Amino acid sequence: MRKNHVTLLILFMAIATAFSSCKKDDDILNPEPSIDFKGGGEYTSTDVTINTNEQILVGFNAAFNQETNEDLQNFKLTLTSNNVAQTLIDSTLNTEVFTTDITITFPEPVSARLDAVITDKAGRTASVSFNITVEEAGVKVVKHTDVELGSWNDEIGSFYNAEGNLILNVNEAFANQAKVDLVFYKGVTNFNTIAAPADASLNTIQTFNMDSWTTRNATLFIKTDMTAEEFDAIGEYHLFPEFNESAADTKAVDLLNGEVLLFKTEANAMGYIKVVDFYSRGDLGKFDMIIME
Repeated sequence: MRKNHVTLLILFMAIATAFSSCKKDDDILNPEPSIDFKGGGEYTSTDVTINTNEQILVGFNAAFNQETNEDLQNFKLTLTSNNVAQTLIDSTLNTEVFTTDITITFPEPVSARLDAVITDKAGRTASVSFNITVEEAGVKVVKHTDVELGSWNDEIGSFYNAEGNLILNVNEAFANQAKVDLVFYKGVTNFNTIAAPADASLNTIQTFNMDSWTTRNATLFIKTDMTAEEFDAIGEYHLFPEFNESAADTKAVDLLNGEVLLFKTEANAMGYIKVVDFYSRGDLGKFDMIIME
C-alpha cells in the first residue's frame, strides 16, 4: 500500500510539473517581441511631410522577449501607397536582437504608410508605423514658348506681361502700364536687351514715350548658368533659388541665343527667360518664358 502511495505522489508531481510548463507562456502578460524606431539625429520616427526627391532615414531596433526566450525569426518592412503595398525589406532571422537602417526617397507626390513587423519563432509579432506625406517641391509654374518681341522699330510689340503672356505695343502698354513686366529692344551700345519699365535706358528710346508713364515696374534680372536643356526640363513645379538682389539689375544686356535669365517682378513673382533666337536681323527676339502661377 505504501508503494502505491509513493507511486501516486510521483505521478501527481509529474502531472503538476507538466501542467505548470504548459501554462508558462500563457501566464506572461506581454509575450510578444519588441520593436522601436531609432530616434534623434537625422532619423525619422513619426508622421512626416516632405518634398519630392527628398529622402528620409529610418532605423529600427528589435529584441526577443526574455521571458518567452523565443528568438526573432523575421523582420518585414512595407510601404503602402494608393492601396498598393510594396515590400522594402523581408529578412529571415535567428537572433535575439536585430537592428537596421534604411534610406527612402520619394520621386513623386504621394500619401504613404510605413509599417515594420518583427516576428519571433512562436509566431508572435510586434509592429510600428508612421505616415508619410510627399508634396511637390517648389511652386507651380507655367511655361510660354516661342514668345516673339520686337524692338523699338518693329511692328511686333516690345512690351510683355509675364503672368498673362501678353505682348503689347506702345499704345497698349501705355494704357496698361501696371501690367508691363519687361521691355525688349536692340540698342546701339548694349545690343539685345531686356529691361524693366523702371530702367532709365528706356527713356532714350523716343518711340516708347516712357518718360510720360506714371507706373514703371522695377523688375529685376540675373544672368544664370542654367543651360537651355535645363530650362526645357523644368516641369509643372519648380523650386526657385533664393533671389540675390545684390547681383540683379533692372536690365540684362548683350543677350545671346541660349542664355537664361532669372527674373523677379515687382509683385515678387519669379520666373525664367530663355533666349531662343534673335534671328539674323537682331531687332526681333524669340523667347521661352517660365513664370510662377
